[in-house]
Amino acid sequence: MYSSYTTLQRAQLAKQEYLDTQEVFLGVYAPGRNAALKASLQDQLHRKFLLTDSLRPEALGSAAGVLLVREDLFLMSTALSCFADALRSGADYVTSDAVFGYSGVTTLYHSQGFAACPGCALVSRELLRRCQAEARDPENPVELLTLAAKLSRSHVCLPLALAHYERDICAEDVWSVKGKRVFIMSHLLDMTGAPIVLVSAVPVLRSMGYEVVVLGPEDGGSMPLFLEAGATVITRKGCVQSPLLWGLALCADLVLANTVVEARAVRALSGARVPVLWWLHDAFAGYPHIAHQIPRELGENIRLYSVGSHAANAMHSVRPEFNIRPLIYGLPDYAAEKFSHYDLSYAGGRPLFATVGSFENRKGQDIFCKAIRLLPPETMKKASFLFVGKAAEAEMMDAVRSLTADCPDNVFYVKRLTRDEIKSLMAQCTCLVCASRDDPMPTFVTEGLIFGKPAIVSEHTGTAGLITEGVDGFVYEDDAPEKLAERLAWAIVPGLTDVARLLEQTDLQKR
Repeated sequence: MYSSYTTLQRAQLAKQEYLDTQEVFLGVYAPGRNAALKASLQDQLHRKFLLTDSLRPEALGSAAGVLLVREDLFLMSTALSCFADALRSGADYVTSDAVFGYSGVTTLYHSQGFAACPGCALVSRELLRRCQAEARDPENPVELLTLAAKLSRSHVCLPLALAHYERDICAEDVWSVKGKRVFIMSHLLDMTGAPIVLVSAVPVLRSMGYEVVVLGPEDGGSMPLFLEAGATVITRKGCVQSPLLWGLALCADLVLANTVVEARAVRALSGARVPVLWWLHDAFAGYPHIAHQIPRELGENIRLYSVGSHAANAMHSVRPEFNIRPLIYGLPDYAAEKFSHYDLSYAGGRPLFATVGSFENRKGQDIFCKAIRLLPPETMKKASFLFVGKAAEAEMMDAVRSLTADCPDNVFYVKRLTRDEIKSLMAQCTCLVCASRDDPMPTFVTEGLIFGKPAIVSEHTGTAGLITEGVDGFVYEDDAPEKLAERLAWAIVPGLTDVARLLEQTDLQKR
């Protein structure tokens, strides 16, 4: 049984703990086609249930609750246990915030307050009685499910994938019947800049009255952030290249295609009736691999925006005729938020210079490493340096590993930090360093500026255009480690661990 699940389903099942709920008797009501449901009920860990085709009291017997099922579906082996446990804990209406579709390869994670009718839900006997009293058809599962959502006094939404449709996700699953709709297409759901910027956009869109649905590949860390922000998330491996779920865009009032990687989807939607905001966050480096997918012409419904001139110039390198408007992303005031503060202990009483981002050639970790090595030994020992990021290219990783091995007391590497740890880093560091050879608008530098921390950035970053030299940071030229080293050496001053004070002092001297 377990081996018949997809990889995605097995991963979800592994997260679900065993619950002993055998003292709770449940009814399962599925009056329509139910062959798949019957098959999956044979594998339920919770065995105290009755499949019934009637909701008459005599047919339900002593069932404490009834699972209402509006269509044929599979239930994960833990489903009835999880539903029964929530009922036992006092809930009168229990849903799951995640369901599988299309033979288990698509997963839908509902946002909090999801208003659409679920495929199945458990209701208590008391709630069922009240729903039947108001229903036109007291045995119609769709009507009863709708009323249950309305009349429930104690709703529990389980953060688990428990149901498996024999079809793919449709508009009815992700949106309510009323309200404005935004469909966001993201090439990644990880903790890199472009998805994090989208997370910040969700509350803004919701404040404008939109229901927000995000389509992306498997979760890489940001999916819980989208859910917390109020978006519904659909995950499917390969969705960037596969059109199977793009049709959901046609049911929206606005589509946001994030990054140039969504070029195929934009091309498919060009000329459609739905307006599309194509938001470019991309560096020059990615265009040789995707230029052939970018349409030569765009329909009137497509509007191109970029996070700055660097990202616009990257697109213009292959499509110079495109009209691209600026749309600089915004981030919340993280410094004003309440978050768990962690003492990261990398500074060691010294000024801390940090860089965050995936280890790849365009991010320039090797330049930063060379600059540190060029510092006079007595100067280098007066500061600490932290590299944060996942290794994408061996050369960059090797440069960092070699440096940390040679300077273990004040050069450190960590693969990833949680969001609260990142915020703690921004609060504790002295200065952010972005040595990128090609970077439209690095979010970690923006986050540092939110915390009032200056930055040393390459001229080949979009952020360079926002830096006021000597006030909130420095810009160095030519991707030259020597020039970066000069900026670092200037910032590392005996007895002075606050670069901001040094910047202020220098600005006064200039005046």
